Amino acid sequence: MSPIKDITHHTMVKHPEHCVNQTMARVLKNGDLVAVYNEERYPFHHDSGRSMMVKSTDGGQTWGEPSVIVDWSDTTGNWDAGICELDDGTLLVNFAITGFFKRGQKPTQPSWGGAPNTKEWGDWTWAFKLQSWLGTYVVKSKDGGQTWSSPIPVNVRPMKHGGCRSGCWQLPDGGILMGLYGRIRGYGEEGENEATRSALMRSDDGGDNWEYYSTLAYDPAAIIDYEEPDILRLKDGRLVCFMRTHVNPSGDAKNMVMTISEDDGFSWTPPKWTNIWGYPPELIPLQDGRYLMVYGYRRPSYGVRGIISEDGVTWDVKDEFIIREGGLPTRSESSKPTSSLGGDNDTEGYNAGTIDPNHPGLYQHIGYPSVVQNPDGSIAVSYHEWSDDPVPLQYLRTTRFWLS
Repeated sequence: MSPIKDITHHTMVKHPEHCVNQTMARVLKNGDLVAVYNEERYPFHHDSGRSMMVKSTDGGQTWGEPSVIVDWSDTTGNWDAGICELDDGTLLVNFAITGFFKRGQKPTQPSWGGAPNTKEWGDWTWAFKLQSWLGTYVVKSKDGGQTWSSPIPVNVRPMKHGGCRSGCWQLPDGGILMGLYGRIRGYGEEGENEATRSALMRSDDGGDNWEYYSTLAYDPAAIIDYEEPDILRLKDGRLVCFMRTHVNPSGDAKNMVMTISEDDGFSWTPPKWTNIWGYPPELIPLQDGRYLMVYGYRRPSYGVRGIISEDGVTWDVKDEFIIREGGLPTRSESSKPTSSLGGDNDTEGYNAGTIDPNHPGLYQHIGYPSVVQNPDGSIAVSYHEWSDDPVPLQYLRTTRFWLS
């Protein structure tokens, strides 16, 4: 029997032309619900957009007009934003910035990398072959998100790449932890014969300066990728971290792993495999003393799922329940280039026609849920899925429910 009741679904953000995705929400001290998300430049998911913010004053039933946190330019974009409210009321948003380097030399032959090329948006070569991660950054707001500081670079050394997923967490001593995933020898998420590690950066001055603090999980055999960490603080002060995993060389997603810290994140137990499949996770403490984890589910029947734990350490798939099913469109009237970096429409994208849920291509990119418990006890889970428009677009939804 599902532990949730009175389920309602609400549209959060839907852009008429652009994909919007990968939201992260938190409840502010004043009770408002604030969320950040990525607005892509075009009707594709390419991690090339800008970071946006939207608020709800009724626990996620309705949402206000979005505002821009960090805009894109001709040569840069940003994505995967997370948000937290510090003890002094400052809003801190973390994200990655990428650079788009268009061809600087005149080609002497037809370009092997000249794809995709769409009628609507022209040459997209720059979004594939010539895109490069520039760094992890934060911005701060002292006025509730009306104005923002200039981007502050995050020192992720010795890593060369530090991808975000969740917002930051402030410790009782005032230190701020930021969970990242990346590699030491190379940029991006593949290559260099190195697996992706998850790690914590820490700031002790309110987010102005950062330093590598601890390794959450890493496989020196370069077989298992540990990515997109999310941290839960237990009543006894321990930290529990869940991570998404993939195995090389196939890249297949495997079950999530869990690791625990008893010293505020300075050291961690070896990662322990759970029996839970899905990604990425987010975990929160509940008002009744229990703990809740939500995660995307990218295989039939798709959607978003959750598990409740009594102690925050014991998690079991037998307790899994469905928050939202579906999220894939039924068909597309036009082809789409592949998601994120690399590839082209002929090999890794999706051709026009009926979408097979067993082989959905880029349309499997649903979920990325974020969960909060409102002051009235209701739960709000925000996530992205695909519309059923003639040309499907990613958009944001919020599912609200109450716990039994």
